[in-house]
Amino acid sequence: MSAKEKKMSEPVYPNESKEYRKAREALLKDEQELVDRVKAVAAKRRKLPPGGQLKEDYVFQWANDGKVGKSVKFSELFGDKKTLLLYSFMYGPGWDNPCPSCTSLMDGFDRSSYQVTRDAAFVGIAKAPAEKINAWAKKRGWSQIAMVSGFESPFQADYKCQGDSDDMQWPVMHVFRKQGGKIHHFWATELDSNHVDTVWPYWNLMDFTPEGRPDIPVPPQEFRSKFLEKNYLNKD
Repeated sequence: MSAKEKKMSEPVYPNESKEYRKAREALLKDEQELVDRVKAVAAKRRKLPPGGQLKEDYVFQWANDGKVGKSVKFSELFGDKKTLLLYSFMYGPGWDNPCPSCTSLMDGFDRSSYQVTRDAAFVGIAKAPAEKINAWAKKRGWSQIAMVSGFESPFQADYKCQGDSDDMQWPVMHVFRKQGGKIHHFWATELDSNHVDTVWPYWNLMDFTPEGRPDIPVPPQEFRSKFLEKNYLNKD
């Protein structure tokens, strides 16, 4: 055993065995490879050619306190930034409560918004009316992320955020970019599952535990979405 290998196998934390340290060092290599792979994929993403030009300058309604229901154009969501992250979460006009998974994500997005918006605009959108979105935001304590309603807009249908009706919503993270005075689609989540896994606090934190991710379809919540349960989770 070389001096370097011997040092790596030495205990780091109180009372740990050499067997544990050896296994931990092996896992550390896998963890570094994972981080490197994530960075490599992000680099490839940045090299994508320009996506399609925005179909139209959609008109939404603000869903934040103080301006609920006021119209805002898609182009105005950028503010003074060149990039816009737009997360469409599952909350249709006829839903009792939003999707618990989307709510879990929005909980984290709200607290990250002030950091993200230093470099890019960040907005949450749902198909439910603005008043309904605002009421849910108040219930969850969302106070930082900008939110709009696409209730009167074809955006969700045009950009694959819904199925056959306004109530059949899908979760999609979209990114748009201003280039040469025009707005182009840059990227969107297109995987069938785990599409925003790398930015999801709940599941990633559970990955650190010896129990791992619980075998449940959505993160634990203190509320139910009967519409989601009936039309998505229990659908034959």
